[in-house]
Amino acid sequence: MYEALAGVIMAIKVHLQEMKYGVTKNSDTVVAETIYRNKVDKIGESEKYKKSRMAESGYMTVAEYEAKSRGKSRKEINDEILDKAQMPKDSNMVYVPQKKFRLVKYNDPVGSPELTLPRKLNFDRQINAQGIVSGDYTKLVYPAVYYYAESDCTSCDLFLINLDSYLSNTEKVKRANIVNKVDEPLISTSKDIDTKFIFRTLTPIDFSPDNKKLVVKEKVGHRHDGIWKTDLWVYDFEKKEAKKLPQIRDAIVNYWALAGGVDFDEKRWDIYPMGFDANDDNRVIVCAYAYTGEVPKFLGTWSIDVYGENSRLESLEGAYIPVSIVGYRLAEDMDVMPVSEVEFEAKQAKAQEKAKKKEAKETERFENGIKKLEYERKLEQMDMQTLFKIQQRKNYLKENYKKSQDGLTGS
Repeated sequence: MYEALAGVIMAIKVHLQEMKYGVTKNSDTVVAETIYRNKVDKIGESEKYKKSRMAESGYMTVAEYEAKSRGKSRKEINDEILDKAQMPKDSNMVYVPQKKFRLVKYNDPVGSPELTLPRKLNFDRQINAQGIVSGDYTKLVYPAVYYYAESDCTSCDLFLINLDSYLSNTEKVKRANIVNKVDEPLISTSKDIDTKFIFRTLTPIDFSPDNKKLVVKEKVGHRHDGIWKTDLWVYDFEKKEAKKLPQIRDAIVNYWALAGGVDFDEKRWDIYPMGFDANDDNRVIVCAYAYTGEVPKFLGTWSIDVYGENSRLESLEGAYIPVSIVGYRLAEDMDVMPVSEVEFEAKQAKAQEKAKKKEAKETERFENGIKKLEYERKLEQMDMQTLFKIQQRKNYLKENYKKSQDGLTGS
């Protein structure tokens, strides 16, 4: 029924076109059909052009509906989210005391970064801990901690966010959004949740001076028994490769087994990564302690190269080994934004909003102009193709007529 109605409407439109422009009477049905088809196609192009100028509606063809209702991949969905993700900005701001933020050194004092698990993790099931910003302000790395209620244990992923190069350093960090994170984590802990009360966390310590590597510590422990051990990781941003360095723990165990006859299988001890050696970008400094009594016993300052091939004892006396401090973190300032700054931002926001509207109108006008030119050119091409077909038909008839006059066709 609907197809028949559409055919009637199309016939009426073609008839109106014929009345408007006139149709040359022609006894050749092929030429007449060619002219008719061209007019039908031109009406179709006209409708497509008019539709392209209108806002999208629920009325569409079956083909359009199927194209819009097809399944989308995870990547396509994420790309759409990223396109729509915008920082909300109120252009009619009034003064409300607002916090100010500043960037401070992250690993200061050295070895101090720690990841704490708040009680809200048990309810939210996931928290994103504070990130570390590279020394060149191009990237931010942060841990995401997951809680599994069925076994009361946790796991962790370390993610990367590439920062916007067009903003100021502080604004880069303030506007960093997990929506823009790289999908694949840099480092992941085990996701085994069979053993109850196990926690595994990742804490970034610092970037190397050239910002090409990151040292990270992984803590593994038991909720009711404390920390079992700390493992050392190094991530290489150029190779996009994470490397675990268990060799440093083996070196400490072997040294004290030979030097003091200590069996670490019966003792509780751990390492504390401090950061990259200030005198050698390819070495990481760690301190080690044994918990054999009320006061922890110092087991020395050690270092290991980023390839895990060479571990060495730097000092047994607790001598200071220079460690580079590279990364930054966002810290709340004691002051609040002054009234003049808020008013200035409001004024700028209004100006930007006005400029965006003007730009959008100019873009729309330009796109409509392009659509019109493409539509007119398409109609011209259709007319030219129709004239070409008619000319071919005339040549064909002329050639056949000449052959019949020469007695070659037998008719």
